[in-house]
Amino acid sequence: MNVSIIVFPGSNCDLDIYNSILAITNTKPKLIWYTESLPIKTDLIIIPGGFSFGDYLRSGAIASTSNIVKQIYKLSKKGIPILGICNGFQILTETGLLTGVLLQNKYQKFICKNVHVKINDKENKYFKNIKKEILELHIAHNEGNYFCSEDELKSLNDNNQIAVTYC
Repeated sequence: MNVSIIVFPGSNCDLDIYNSILAITNTKPKLIWYTESLPIKTDLIIIPGGFSFGDYLRSGAIASTSNIVKQIYKLSKKGIPILGICNGFQILTETGLLTGVLLQNKYQKFICKNVHVKINDKENKYFKNIKKEILELHIAHNEGNYFCSEDELKSLNDNNQIAVTYC
């Protein structure tokens, strides 16, 4: 498996992802600086969390205009899976690769805690080898309130694109 991890100024956890992929697959992923080109043979793109370009506008807004995003967009059209974690998810919504937007948390405070989520699709490639139905995950964000229109939500549900939901 050829995994590319995209690194922007301000990204973090990219080395954690690197080590996790190495431990799970026994193959070395490639850390790709945002000004570089994606390898032609990429099987999975991961955009890690952090504060890309300091998130001086909306989270992920500046990163979403980077040239590497054009490459990511082209690979997405070829069916290459993309995993956006935290700020990476925000970048994907800013680019339009994912519908909807991320809004500031309800009480406008940074949230850092463990939450429980339910796996919605056990056949999902990310979760098919996990035996549990409920997972305890850590969240840490200020803009983690996902919002989309009713039609977008229906489309996401109809296409089985909501991997997990809060319990």
